[in-house]
Order: sequence, then structure tokens, then C-alpha cells
Amino acid sequence: MKYFIILFAFSLALTSCKKENSIQTFFVKHQEEPDYSVIDISSTLLDVEKADMSEEDKATYQSLDKLHVLLYNAADSLRVTDYETELKAINKVFSNPDYTELMEFKSDGIKFKINSIGEEDTVDEVLILASAKEKGFAAIRVIGDDMRPDKIANVITKMKDADIDEGKLKGIMDFLK
Repeated sequence: MKYFIILFAFSLALTSCKKENSIQTFFVKHQEEPDYSVIDISSTLLDVEKADMSEEDKATYQSLDKLHVLLYNAADSLRVTDYETELKAINKVFSNPDYTELMEFKSDGIKFKINSIGEEDTVDEVLILASAKEKGFAAIRVIGDDMRPDKIANVITKMKDADIDEGKLKGIMDFLK
């Protein structure tokens, strides 16, 4: 019995160890801090019936569950060092070896880094980091089930005709202006 208790305590200790360098840990640690904002967006926010999508595209869209967004506001120019420190911390998370880097690019002064979690052809999470020194950064978790990155990119381009509740996207849109 004594060995069973020791074994149980040891296994509990191993399973309760959290990954310090995970995106989820970063979100939890920073969501209550004053320079951060959190937005949760359900996939039901978009009415895809009005978008020009095939049945396959609609099925791909339905593999998305939600977007979990963490915004860091760097509007105050006196806090450049704070921004650089926070950006370095989130970049460290994005370099986690558990995440597969899909692409990195720059557009309109905003640097994008896109990673995924899961198998190569079906992922459970897509991670997007968008950063601009004068604005701050947004870390976005696209959470779903067996998402296909190649098909999601196609669906995103077709969603321009979908009805969007813009009030729920205000924080993100303000960041991207």
C-alpha cells in the first residue's frame, strides 16, 4: 500500500507539471495584465451561408471551433522596452518545439508568424502572431478539430462575403488599422 501511495503521488506530480513555454500558459499568465486584452470569438460569429462556398469549404469551416485572441497594446511610445520584452516572451513561446512553423511573412508593416499544433495534415490548433512595433501584437489561437491548413487558407479567402458581427471584432480590427 505504501508503494502504491508513493507511485500515485509521483504520477500525480508528473502529470500536474505544466508546460511553461506553451501558448495556453502565456494566455493565462497575461490575460489579466493591464496592457493586455482577451477576446474569444466563436465560429458561429460568421454567417457562412451568404459566402460563396462549396460543401467542402463549409465542412472545413465547421472544423473551426473558436478563436482565442490576446492583444498587447503598445500605443504608448514611452514603453518601447516593455513592448520588446513582451514580444521576446511571446516569440519564445512560438519557438516551442511542439509547434510546427507553417510560415512567416510581413504585410503592411505587420509581421506575421503562423504555427500549428497537431499532425501535418490535420491540426487541432493554429497559432498566429501579428506584431507591429507602434501598435503591439496579437496572439491568436484558432482552435478546432482535425483542421486542414491547406483548406483553411482557401476558406478564409472566400469568407469575405460572409456576414460578420463587427462589434465582436472591434479590438482586433483596431489593432490592424
